[in-house]
Amino acid sequence: MTQQVTKAKKDDLTGQDRFAWNLLVSWASQFVLIFSGFIMPRLVDDKVGQELLGIWDFGWSFVSYLSLVGLGMGACFNRYIAKHRAAGDFEALNKVANSAVFVQLIFSSVTAFCTISFYFLLPIYFDDALHANMEMAQWVVLFLGLSVSVQMIAGSASGLLTGYHRWDIHNALHAGDSIFSLILMFIALYFTDLGVAGMAIGYLISTITFETLRFVFVNKLCNEFQFNLRLANFISCKEMLIFGIKSMLSNVPPIILLQTISIMLVSTIGPAALAIFARPMALTKQVKTFMAKFTLMLTPTTGSMQGTGDIKAIQALFINTTTLSFAFALPSLGFLFIYGDVILHYWMGSEYALSSLVMILALGQLLPMGQDTSIRILMGMNQHGRISLFAFIAVFVLFAIGLLFAGVEHWELTTAALLFVVPMNIVYGLIVPIYTCKELKLSWFSYIISSLLKPLAYITPFLGLIYWSRQAFDAEQMLAAFVSFVLAGILTFIIYFIYLVPEKLQQKILGRFKW
Repeated sequence: MTQQVTKAKKDDLTGQDRFAWNLLVSWASQFVLIFSGFIMPRLVDDKVGQELLGIWDFGWSFVSYLSLVGLGMGACFNRYIAKHRAAGDFEALNKVANSAVFVQLIFSSVTAFCTISFYFLLPIYFDDALHANMEMAQWVVLFLGLSVSVQMIAGSASGLLTGYHRWDIHNALHAGDSIFSLILMFIALYFTDLGVAGMAIGYLISTITFETLRFVFVNKLCNEFQFNLRLANFISCKEMLIFGIKSMLSNVPPIILLQTISIMLVSTIGPAALAIFARPMALTKQVKTFMAKFTLMLTPTTGSMQGTGDIKAIQALFINTTTLSFAFALPSLGFLFIYGDVILHYWMGSEYALSSLVMILALGQLLPMGQDTSIRILMGMNQHGRISLFAFIAVFVLFAIGLLFAGVEHWELTTAALLFVVPMNIVYGLIVPIYTCKELKLSWFSYIISSLLKPLAYITPFLGLIYWSRQAFDAEQMLAAFVSFVLAGILTFIIYFIYLVPEKLQQKILGRFKW
C-alpha cells in the first residue's frame, strides 16, 4: 500500500497531463461514431423505407427513458474515484467503487424488468399510431432496452476508467462497439429478413461484447481497485445515489424533453415525421457529442483539484474550457446553420432537407452547448444540487408554457424544434452559467467577454467566408464555393493558433519546423 501511495504521488492525479491525449483519442473515436451515425439511417431508409426508419428512431426515443432508472449515477461517481485517488485514500475509493457496482446491479435488473413491461404495453398505448409496425416496434424496444440494462451494469467500470483519467480507453471501447454494431446491423439489414429488429439484436450483441471488455481493462489498469461487494456499505450507496440524483436532474431534462417531443411527433404526425425531424437533430447531436467528449473530463479533473484545495485552478479551468468550447461550437454550428440543408440533401434526400428546421436547431443549441462546462464543473465540486433541481423544473415549466401557445395538434416540425431549443437556451444557456459564475466568485461580465465574445470575434471571418461560399454554391459556382470554404478553414486555423494556443505550445510547435 505504501508503494502504491508513493507511485500515486509521482503522477499527476488531476488528469491534466493526460487531458490533451484523452481529448485527441476521444475525438478520433467520435469520427467512427459519426460514420456509423451517418451511414445506418441512409441504409435503413433505402432498404426498408422511411416508416421503419421512424420505428427505429421511435425505439430509441422510448428506451431513452430507461436512463432514468439509473437515477443518473452511471459513471458520474468518477468524481469520487478521482478525488479519493488524488488524496491517496484507497480504502474510500474501494468503498465507493464497490457500492456503485452493487447499486448498478440493482438498477440493471429494474431496467430489464421495465423493458419487458414496455414490450407488452406498446400495443395498448400505441396501436393507433404504429398499426402494422407494432410487432417490429416491440422487438426494437425489447433488444435496445436490454442493451441499456447491460450498459448499466458496466457503468461502474466506466466510472473507474474515467476516474483514473483513462478516457482514451473508455472512448476507444465506444468506437470499437460502434464499428462492431455497425457490421452486425448491416448484416441483419441486408442478409436477413429481420429488418430493424435484427439491427437491435446486433446492437445488443455488440454491447455485451464491449461492455465485458470494459471490465477487463478495469482489472488491468485500476490497480488500487479490489472487487469485493462486502466493501459496499449503506453510507457510500446513499452518497452515490444522492450525487447521482443531482446529476440526473442536471443531465436528463434535455433527454426527456427531446424524447417527449419525438413521441408526440409520432402520435400527431406519424413515424415518418419523426424520421425527418431526427436527421437534423442527429447533425447537431454529433457536434454536441464532440463537446461532451471534452466537457465530461472536467468533472473528475475538478474533483481532483478540489481534493487538493486548488480553487483558483478551478476558476481558470472554467474560463479556459468554456472559451475552447465556444471556439469549437461556433464554427461547427455556424457551418450547419449555413450548409445544413445541403448536407441533409446529399445524406438522406431532398425530403429531409428542411433549411428552416436545421437552422433553428443549429442556432438554438449554441449557448447550451458552448456552456456545458458550467454543469460539469459544478458536478466536480458537488455543488450542482440546487441548480439541477431548479433546471429540471424550469425546463418543463417552459415547455408547458410553449405547449399552451403551440397546442398539441397540427404540429409543424419547426414547432417541435422551437419547443426544444427555447427552454434549453433559457435554462442551460443563461441560468446555469450565471449560477456557476456566482459559485466560483467570477464576474459575469468578464466571463462573457473571455468565453463568448472573444471566440465570436475570432470566428467572424470564418462565418463570412462560409456564407459567401454558400452563395456561390447556390449560384452553381463550385470553384468559388470551394475556394471560399478552404480559405475559411485556413484563416480560422491561423487565428486560433495565434489567440487560443498557449504561447509555450506555440513555440514548441514552431520549433519543430525550424531547419
